[in-house]
Amino acid sequence: MLIALKKATTRKAGQQGFTLIELLIVVLIVGILAAIGIPLYIGYINDAKSAEGKTVAGALWTALQSNALANCGSPALVSGAQPKAGLGAGSETSKRWDVGGGGNTLTVTCGTGAYTVSASPLFTISGKTPDISAIQVNLVYTASANPPSKLTCILDGSTTAADC
Repeated sequence: MLIALKKATTRKAGQQGFTLIELLIVVLIVGILAAIGIPLYIGYINDAKSAEGKTVAGALWTALQSNALANCGSPALVSGAQPKAGLGAGSETSKRWDVGGGGNTLTVTCGTGAYTVSASPLFTISGKTPDISAIQVNLVYTASANPPSKLTCILDGSTTAADC
């Protein structure tokens, strides 16, 4: 047995190429790297997609606050903030993400700066394309909470939202 293994791993003068054992070791190493790397890579992709949804929600929230502050005392529609947030008709963002709750409003009281929302969640960002269709990001505003605004996410297509 030992002699056969010795013959399999040694080359005679003039022979070129790899022995079977060398090839098996390389295949084993590549297999181990793939088994570790592929799940990590898929996790990074999912994190990037959810970060994109959170970014869109943050842009919409900032635009809505800007509109509400500019017209303090009057309700500002979520749909009115969409073009300012890059969610206007034909934009790349609006091709990938859909906004729910466009009829909801945010009102800023002129004297105190207090926020009043018409619904909770105030708006929902949902993925349109197949690669992000399971992602949903909600902006929930509760005046008595600390902080009052927070994002809740559904990342796996379920119906239960958790803090992002």
